[in-house]
Amino acid sequence: MVVVVSASALTASISAAVAAEPSAPAPPIPQGWPVVSSASATRPVEIAPGVTEHSETYVTADGPEHTQVLEVDLGLGSVRVDTVESHDRIVDPPDERPTSMGERTDAVAGINGDFFAIHASGAPLGGVVRDGVLLKTPRRKFAGELSIVGNRASVGEVDFTGRITVGGASATIESVNTVEDAAPGNSMAITSDLERLAKPVAIDGITEITSGLGAVATIPAGTLVIAHRNGTKAAVIDKVVPAATSVPDLSSDQIALLGGGAGADWLTQHATTGARITLTGSLSRKGVDALIGGATVLVRNGAVYHDPTGAPPSGRNPETMVGVSDGGRRLIMVVIDGRQGSSIGVTPAEAAEYLVAHGADSGLLLDGGGSSTLAAQLPGSTHLTVLNHPSDSAGERPVANGLFVYDK
Repeated sequence: MVVVVSASALTASISAAVAAEPSAPAPPIPQGWPVVSSASATRPVEIAPGVTEHSETYVTADGPEHTQVLEVDLGLGSVRVDTVESHDRIVDPPDERPTSMGERTDAVAGINGDFFAIHASGAPLGGVVRDGVLLKTPRRKFAGELSIVGNRASVGEVDFTGRITVGGASATIESVNTVEDAAPGNSMAITSDLERLAKPVAIDGITEITSGLGAVATIPAGTLVIAHRNGTKAAVIDKVVPAATSVPDLSSDQIALLGGGAGADWLTQHATTGARITLTGSLSRKGVDALIGGATVLVRNGAVYHDPTGAPPSGRNPETMVGVSDGGRRLIMVVIDGRQGSSIGVTPAEAAEYLVAHGADSGLLLDGGGSSTLAAQLPGSTHLTVLNHPSDSAGERPVANGLFVYDK
């Protein structure tokens, strides 16, 4: 059943003024939206214990808005939210559709994730942690990161600190699996469009490479050190390539270090075949189980937030976003369709107002446009179904990563 109400966007209490079934209340009206003449919601469908899905439709003065909403109660303890990387690699030019990511990892629902180097390396722009393993370090001094620790989510800056020691010498490790830190200006992880958003700076440092990166076919020449580990012991250097122009796909017992500029000079001076190296690294938020990056923080302390570190897109677009409330115990994962007659899309400011109206204490804007996808395993089905209407003519777009829900 759908409940429809007539209202003005200037009156936040409109939905409460109209009698509606408890199973399908009229959705809250976001402040700052074009005047809303009607708003409706479908009954929540239980996807798994603590996980429900519903849709909302608004008719505004500028056109219709259609949303798909996943609500996740992390406080139950039976629900887990984690990231999935396309084909389990950071560098993956073909990328992977969210439904494929979710089905091969037995997820019950999920949304697309971070901005990424589309038509290039396929790499996500921000950090990635899956199942407690750091796959890519977050962007420096950047607030647009969603992290989960012990089934409690938060939005905010997460920084990385790392060191390499060879003999008596040590140096800073700038990052993990972020090749542009060693070779700035290359297009491995930042396309021309994302370069404008990310504002990269020349690091000329050292990045640690793990088996989670995948092969990188072409990089500006840098010093590459490949080593192997025996259990938890220090790694032993197997090879030093002084002018490497590619990075191989590493096995699970291998690690590598890639240096550019001053980082290359340091590795050339101190790294020799057979030498033992010790690597240390940690995130500023301890015990992170899952982490994913986005474009900008939308909400902080329950209010619309203008993130000075963010790079939101311009204009109205389909958008994907996630809100956090109840001390990090509740997530709202939202896709608002756009670029079509049934839904015009939203600006980042309108996306922020939507999350505030729906009770988010903090919120993050993820990748939007043709990437925006929300899928769930509907009752009676063993497969994920795309529930929104992606704006690409081909339908669901392959993307770099996603945020998925598991009934553990």
